[in-house]
Amino acid sequence: MARLESAFACLSMASLLLFGACSVAGYSPCPLDLPHKLPADAFARCRYVLLSHYDTIEYSDSAAFRLETAWQPIADPPGERRASVYRDEQHPESLAIVVELRRLTIPLIGVPHWKSVRGDEQSERQLAEWLRESLRDPEVIGVPSANPEAQVVTK
Repeated sequence: MARLESAFACLSMASLLLFGACSVAGYSPCPLDLPHKLPADAFARCRYVLLSHYDTIEYSDSAAFRLETAWQPIADPPGERRASVYRDEQHPESLAIVVELRRLTIPLIGVPHWKSVRGDEQSERQLAEWLRESLRDPEVIGVPSANPEAQVVTK
């Protein structure tokens, strides 16, 4: 009888742990807050950055401002990574970045399979840096414009 009670207690504890693990908050994207408004060609600039560093774009919608790369293989340990850049609905003048990572698991017995997809914070920070550089405000120098206080020249 004691074994049955012990087994029931272990099962109850496992259920509580499983329930607690399921209630963990989801992954949130990295915001790309800029000190200025997005430039008119922001979508093209972001697309160029993603193509330069991730090679392929799997989904591209300029009207919704959404870009997503294809899964790219990575090594050590083996896996894949993909990036998404989209307009943040809560902050229309900001963008959100998500870099997802999944690792390949090769068990001693069984079939290789992908682990759960998770966020890759280090890659997100790197992509955010590349995008900030690309979306940088044009330099202010002495060229006539509609606003005499701010002279803008694009490169």
